[in-house]
Amino acid sequence: MKMKTVRNAAAALALTTVCSAANAVPSLQLGILGGTYDPVTQTIISSGPTFTLYAFAATSGNISAADILGDTYYIAAALVPQTAPPGGNFGSFTFDGTSTAVTADMTYGVPPLETVMGLTGFDNGDLSQHGIYETYYREFSFQFAAADLASFCVGGNNTQTCPALDNLAFGSGLYYAAFTVDVSGLTPGTAIHFDLYNSSIITCRNNPNCVAGDIDVDDFAPFSHDAQSSSSRITSSATPAGASSSSLVALGLGLLGFGFMRRRRQGV
Repeated sequence: MKMKTVRNAAAALALTTVCSAANAVPSLQLGILGGTYDPVTQTIISSGPTFTLYAFAATSGNISAADILGDTYYIAAALVPQTAPPGGNFGSFTFDGTSTAVTADMTYGVPPLETVMGLTGFDNGDLSQHGIYETYYREFSFQFAAADLASFCVGGNNTQTCPALDNLAFGSGLYYAAFTVDVSGLTPGTAIHFDLYNSSIITCRNNPNCVAGDIDVDDFAPFSHDAQSSSSRITSSATPAGASSSSLVALGLGLLGFGFMRRRRQGV
């Protein structure tokens, strides 16, 4: 996790605007072995409840191999549709051997996970909400290993155009990490959405307008290169306990018909 002295307004703005052209290959990507690309939600979707999620990192003009191998990265696993407090019991999922009770083992808000009280909700510098947050999520940290990958797709390593990762070839050129995911324990009507990023800690020094210790996103996989468990499981809206049946129907139709399946991406 890197340090920075002040919040960069331009970088914060970039999180809420278009950050790359469609089909461009970013430095960070998520992919699912055997997955498909949903052009409506612009997300890579698993073909079933158990799958392998891949995180990819590539060197670029300002990101070296030493940067990739020396930094800590995060995957946020978020409950969709959006669910507000008081949360509820929506079953469980397993990420790389770690079981998570939904929503008891999750945090409500927007990644990255904050250590400063009052910053668990959205603030400038956090991951863009992109139709997913605020909701319950759990953050998993990892580092890329020295072993890397030659390619995962014929014609260009781009998970947006090659979501199934059907040409995994080990060698050199692309760093990766693989995680086994099982969402079969989730309540029907819910799914888990995945975002990839690393982060920076703000040190204010002489800036009176900044919050010391605020954690902001440093780099992230564009939202055209994020991932989610099978959308076929989204059959109804996840709502807080105590919601009326009429509210459930209205919210479910709204989320499925517009807010969730046709969400407008703020970064592509």
